[in-house]
Amino acid sequence: MTVPGVDETYASRIRQVKERVGNTPMVHIDTVNGNKVLAKLEYLNPFSQSVKDRPAAYMLTGPLERGEIDPREEKIWIEASSGNLGIAYGKIGSYLGLETFIVVPSVIDEKTLDRLRESVSRYMVTPGGYCPRGERDGAIKMVADIWMEDPEKYEFRDQYSSRDNLLAHEETTGPEFWEQTDGRITHLVLAPGSGGTIIGSARFLKSQNPDIKIIAVQPQIDHQIHGVRNFEESMKSIIFKDNEDLIDGWVDVSDREAFRAMEQLWREGYQVGTSSGLNYAAARKIAKEEGNAVIVTMFPSSSTRHRLTQKMEVNI
Repeated sequence: MTVPGVDETYASRIRQVKERVGNTPMVHIDTVNGNKVLAKLEYLNPFSQSVKDRPAAYMLTGPLERGEIDPREEKIWIEASSGNLGIAYGKIGSYLGLETFIVVPSVIDEKTLDRLRESVSRYMVTPGGYCPRGERDGAIKMVADIWMEDPEKYEFRDQYSSRDNLLAHEETTGPEFWEQTDGRITHLVLAPGSGGTIIGSARFLKSQNPDIKIIAVQPQIDHQIHGVRNFEESMKSIIFKDNEDLIDGWVDVSDREAFRAMEQLWREGYQVGTSSGLNYAAARKIAKEEGNAVIVTMFPSSSTRHRLTQKMEVNI
């Protein structure tokens, strides 16, 4: 790979970032009503211990690979995040010698904020009430406002509309779902945040088998689950709105159901966060309604309360 405007040493760093991210294991979590429930362990990604390593890697390296920006330019790479994307962005950006600036919503928890502080060049917490749509959208509005004031100073790729976000999952996550189930996947069940994971994966999976069902998970209104959205109280990303026809159905999951599912996963040795409990609870709901199905979900991030488990391979 030749990267315009950079030497081979720097190009090697870009390759190393992309090689380290992804290829996470998939495990058989449960059998419900005779249906397999499998989960991809994205918390084993190296930078943020979350699925957000994938879009962060693509959003930072893609523009460099295509020659859209010279890494020697003194640009500040700004992005809105509720936590893990910002952590991955900061760590990968640091490795590539890029200055990162992450804006987070006022509802971010203290443990996530501590991890973010250690990862990025600079950060800002959005003041409460900054966006009339809701606190979770405040960071998105603030980043747009900051960028518009001085677009020459900031490099803003916007995970909510980024083609690289989609490509990260269309080129890596979707193919991994397919290969790790030997093409037997019948349902993909995921809660959207930016929409990149579910939409990018759906694009690839539907190209292999149009009959695969893509089920979006919706948390309750005023939920306590980080990284996902209830679209009655938060905006839909451009990525999601422009590709919503790929979604075959929805399943609602309450905080209570999500936390119970997460606690069950902890007891079984999976060090996962609340969004993993949400996805697992939703996958079980779908499994109870189906027959002869291979239902795949994802554990997007780790819990900061536990150490990581050893990798385990799927056996279906």
